[in-house]
Amino acid sequence: MNVSRHVAKLFLEGDEKAAAEVYKAYRALLYFIISSYLSNKEDCEDAFQETFLAVLSRISEIKSPEALHSYLCQTAKSKAIDIAKANAKIEGDYIEEDIISPKESNIDSLLPLDLSRDEKLVVGYRVVFGLSYKEISNLTGDPIVTLKARYSRAIKKAKGAL
Repeated sequence: MNVSRHVAKLFLEGDEKAAAEVYKAYRALLYFIISSYLSNKEDCEDAFQETFLAVLSRISEIKSPEALHSYLCQTAKSKAIDIAKANAKIEGDYIEEDIISPKESNIDSLLPLDLSRDEKLVVGYRVVFGLSYKEISNLTGDPIVTLKARYSRAIKKAKGAL
Protein backbone atom coordinates (compact mmCIF):
# COMPACT_ATOMS: atom_id res chain seq x y z
CA MET A 1 0.00 0.00 0.00
CA ASN A 2 1.34 3.44 -0.91
CA VAL A 3 -0.28 5.10 2.11
CA SER A 4 -0.63 4.03 5.72
CA ARG A 5 -3.63 1.98 6.81
CA HIS A 6 -4.75 5.00 8.87
CA VAL A 7 -4.72 7.35 5.86
CA ALA A 8 -6.55 4.75 3.74
CA LYS A 9 -9.18 4.41 6.47
CA LEU A 10 -9.63 8.19 6.62
CA PHE A 11 -9.89 8.31 2.82
CA LEU A 12 -12.64 5.68 2.90
CA GLU A 13 -14.45 7.75 5.52
CA GLY A 14 -14.40 10.77 3.17
CA ASP A 15 -11.61 12.83 4.73
CA GLU A 16 -10.48 15.45 2.18
CA LYS A 17 -6.93 15.71 3.53
CA ALA A 18 -6.54 11.93 3.27
CA ALA A 19 -7.97 12.03 -0.26
CA ALA A 20 -5.28 14.54 -1.27
CA GLU A 21 -2.61 12.32 0.29
CA VAL A 22 -3.89 9.20 -1.50
CA TYR A 23 -4.07 11.12 -4.79
CA LYS A 24 -0.46 12.28 -4.43
CA ALA A 25 0.87 8.92 -3.19
CA TYR A 26 -0.71 6.91 -6.03
CA ARG A 27 -0.14 9.31 -8.92
CA ALA A 28 3.09 7.74 -10.21
CA LEU A 29 1.93 4.12 -9.92
CA LEU A 30 -1.46 4.73 -11.51
CA TYR A 31 0.07 6.83 -14.25
CA PHE A 32 2.53 3.98 -14.98
CA ILE A 33 -0.34 1.51 -15.21
CA ILE A 34 -2.40 3.83 -17.42
CA SER A 35 0.47 4.88 -19.68
CA SER A 36 1.27 1.26 -20.40
CA TYR A 37 -2.09 1.09 -22.23
CA LEU A 38 -2.38 4.60 -23.66
CA SER A 39 0.10 6.59 -25.74
CA ASN A 40 -1.55 10.01 -25.71
CA LYS A 41 -0.69 12.19 -22.68
CA GLU A 42 -4.16 13.76 -22.58
CA ASP A 43 -5.77 10.32 -22.60
CA CYS A 44 -3.50 9.27 -19.74
CA GLU A 45 -4.52 12.34 -17.73
CA ASP A 46 -8.19 11.67 -18.49
CA ALA A 47 -7.87 8.04 -17.37
CA PHE A 48 -6.08 9.12 -14.20
CA GLN A 49 -8.81 11.63 -13.33
CA GLU A 50 -11.56 9.15 -14.22
CA THR A 51 -9.90 6.59 -11.95
CA PHE A 52 -10.18 8.84 -8.93
CA LEU A 53 -13.69 9.97 -9.81
CA ALA A 54 -14.79 6.34 -10.14
CA VAL A 55 -13.17 5.36 -6.86
CA LEU A 56 -14.72 8.32 -5.05
CA SER A 57 -18.16 7.56 -6.48
CA ARG A 58 -17.92 3.91 -5.37
CA ILE A 59 -16.01 4.44 -2.14
CA SER A 60 -18.65 2.55 -0.15
CA GLU A 61 -17.84 -0.60 -2.16
CA ILE A 62 -14.29 -0.72 -0.79
CA LYS A 63 -14.62 -2.99 2.21
CA SER A 64 -11.33 -2.29 3.99
CA PRO A 65 -8.33 0.05 3.92
CA GLU A 66 -6.19 -2.87 2.75
CA ALA A 67 -8.36 -3.23 -0.37
CA LEU A 68 -7.80 0.37 -1.47
CA HIS A 69 -4.48 -0.35 -3.22
CA SER A 70 -5.88 -3.13 -5.41
CA TYR A 71 -9.07 -1.19 -6.08
CA LEU A 72 -7.14 1.85 -7.32
CA CYS A 73 -4.83 -0.25 -9.52
CA GLN A 74 -7.63 -2.28 -11.08
CA THR A 75 -9.75 0.82 -11.67
CA ALA A 76 -6.82 2.58 -13.38
CA LYS A 77 -6.29 -0.40 -15.66
CA SER A 78 -10.00 -0.58 -16.50
CA LYS A 79 -10.24 3.14 -17.26
CA ALA A 80 -7.16 2.99 -19.50
CA ILE A 81 -8.57 0.03 -21.42
CA ASP A 82 -11.96 1.75 -21.75
CA ILE A 83 -10.33 4.84 -23.27
CA ALA A 84 -8.13 2.71 -25.55
CA LYS A 85 -11.21 0.85 -26.79
CA ALA A 86 -13.13 4.09 -27.33
CA ASN A 87 -10.21 5.55 -29.30
CA ALA A 88 -9.92 2.40 -31.40
CA LYS A 89 -13.63 2.48 -32.23
CA ILE A 90 -13.28 6.08 -33.39
CA GLU A 91 -10.31 5.15 -35.58
CA GLY A 92 -11.96 2.05 -37.02
CA ASP A 93 -11.92 -1.67 -36.40
CA TYR A 94 -9.65 -3.12 -33.75
CA ILE A 95 -8.57 -6.41 -32.27
CA GLU A 96 -9.32 -6.65 -28.54
CA GLU A 97 -5.91 -8.16 -27.71
CA ASP A 98 -4.20 -5.10 -29.21
CA ILE A 99 -6.18 -2.82 -26.93
CA ILE A 100 -5.68 -4.66 -23.65
CA SER A 101 -1.97 -5.36 -24.00
CA PRO A 102 0.49 -2.74 -22.73
CA LYS A 103 1.99 -0.42 -25.33
CA GLU A 104 5.71 -0.93 -25.84
CA SER A 105 6.56 2.66 -26.72
CA ASN A 106 5.25 4.00 -23.40
CA ILE A 107 7.15 1.48 -21.34
CA ASP A 108 10.32 2.12 -23.37
CA SER A 109 10.29 5.77 -22.42
CA LEU A 110 9.83 4.93 -18.74
CA LEU A 111 12.46 2.18 -18.54
CA PRO A 112 15.01 2.66 -21.34
CA LEU A 113 17.10 -0.48 -20.62
CA ASP A 114 17.62 -3.13 -23.30
CA LEU A 115 14.72 -5.24 -22.01
CA SER A 116 11.63 -6.70 -23.64
CA ARG A 117 8.31 -4.95 -23.10
CA ASP A 118 7.21 -7.62 -20.61
CA GLU A 119 10.50 -7.43 -18.71
CA LYS A 120 10.22 -3.64 -18.47
CA LEU A 121 6.69 -3.93 -17.19
CA VAL A 122 7.56 -6.37 -14.41
CA VAL A 123 10.68 -4.38 -13.44
CA GLY A 124 8.64 -1.19 -13.31
CA TYR A 125 6.01 -2.74 -11.09
CA ARG A 126 8.53 -4.51 -8.80
CA VAL A 127 11.40 -2.04 -8.51
CA VAL A 128 9.82 1.32 -9.10
CA PHE A 129 6.51 0.71 -7.34
CA GLY A 130 7.24 -2.22 -5.03
CA LEU A 131 4.28 -4.35 -6.09
CA SER A 132 4.22 -8.01 -5.11
CA TYR A 133 4.20 -10.69 -7.78
CA LYS A 134 0.58 -11.42 -6.87
CA GLU A 135 -0.39 -7.77 -7.43
CA ILE A 136 1.44 -7.73 -10.76
CA SER A 137 -0.26 -10.97 -11.74
CA ASN A 138 -3.66 -9.41 -10.96
CA LEU A 139 -2.83 -6.45 -13.22
CA THR A 140 -1.25 -8.33 -16.11
CA GLY A 141 -3.00 -11.70 -15.98
CA ASP A 142 0.38 -13.46 -16.17
CA PRO A 143 1.19 -16.37 -13.83
CA ILE A 144 3.46 -15.56 -10.88
CA VAL A 145 6.04 -18.11 -12.04
CA THR A 146 6.30 -16.35 -15.41
CA LEU A 147 6.64 -12.96 -13.74
CA LYS A 148 9.44 -14.21 -11.48
CA ALA A 149 11.33 -15.64 -14.46
CA ARG A 150 10.93 -12.40 -16.42
CA TYR A 151 12.09 -10.33 -13.48
CA SER A 152 15.15 -12.53 -12.93
CA ARG A 153 16.03 -12.36 -16.62
CA ALA A 154 15.61 -8.58 -16.64
CA ILE A 155 17.81 -8.08 -13.57
CA LYS A 156 20.55 -10.22 -15.14
CA LYS A 157 20.36 -8.14 -18.34
CA ALA A 158 20.46 -4.90 -16.36
CA LYS A 159 23.50 -6.06 -14.36
CA GLY A 160 25.19 -7.07 -17.60
CA ALA A 161 24.53 -3.64 -19.07
CA LEU A 162 26.16 -1.97 -16.08
